[in-house]
Amino acid sequence: MFFSQRPRAGLLPRMLALAFAIAAGGTAVADDFPSRSIRFVVPFVPGSITDIAARYYAKRLGEETGQSVVVENKAGGNGLIGVSAVLNAPHDGYTMLVGTTSILATNVALYRALPYDPLKDLAALGMMASVPSVIAVPVGSERSSIEALVKAGRAKPDSLNYAAGATSYQLMGELLQEKASFTARAIPYKGVGAALNALIGKEVDFSIVDATSALGSVQGGTIQALAVASRERLPLLPSVPTTAEAGLPDFVASTWVAAVAPAQVPAARLARLEQLFAKIANDPATRKFFTERGAEVTGGGAAALRTRQKEEIELWSRIVKSAKIEQL
Repeated sequence: MFFSQRPRAGLLPRMLALAFAIAAGGTAVADDFPSRSIRFVVPFVPGSITDIAARYYAKRLGEETGQSVVVENKAGGNGLIGVSAVLNAPHDGYTMLVGTTSILATNVALYRALPYDPLKDLAALGMMASVPSVIAVPVGSERSSIEALVKAGRAKPDSLNYAAGATSYQLMGELLQEKASFTARAIPYKGVGAALNALIGKEVDFSIVDATSALGSVQGGTIQALAVASRERLPLLPSVPTTAEAGLPDFVASTWVAAVAPAQVPAARLARLEQLFAKIANDPATRKFFTERGAEVTGGGAAALRTRQKEEIELWSRIVKSAKIEQL
């Protein structure tokens, strides 16, 4: 028995109509994203600049999408617990990581076998905020300028010590020594707050901390800021020179907060999220919010974030090697 290969009358138009309907339906699905609650995972405790940034963007993202955005703090394991929670969640775009310099860059340099690859496992969505670092000394210190601090460090190698509230700040300290050609010893502390207390108590000669954390102590007169490691002065610390103005044009350092998602999230959804983050970052209200907290908003989208990650991974890997810092 033979069957005709010719479609039945009217079948072809119906098939074409179905194809168009499927295509239109696919577009509708993409356009509807997000259609339910979103989750931001913050791998640190509440109150940090990472947490502040996450909650601000969560509020704004909720306003833009009409969906609730929940912030979950999953601290521990140097951020690895939070990263794991995101990578093990469904890769549908509804769970994102609010990452930092350490999680998205310096961990690559610090760990012998990092259980994730920030460039391959996590897709960049955009930079949320950047916080310039401040070089500070105790009030009444004889080293009341960058010039005096560097001169003392050169005169007696390793005679100075500095408080490092996190490994990121120890690396910045090593970078400072390289750029200024002097040596000092890092004293590790559990958190930036503890490092600031050590500085206030004159237990150390200097410290490098983020501007957001240092702001209250500088304005309150309990520590003295020698310079801010940024291209421009901070509006909230107008009398504090930049490192370039203080004689260190090559030392620019900051911590930053960025949004990422699992790399397996569909490309259309990643593009939609990148668009949303860029819109929020470019809003003058966002810049005002972070400026009032000693931070900056650089924007730039996923491409700019990825470029910065690669540059800092290369930089801090070199610093870890040259300073002979033992990997974890």
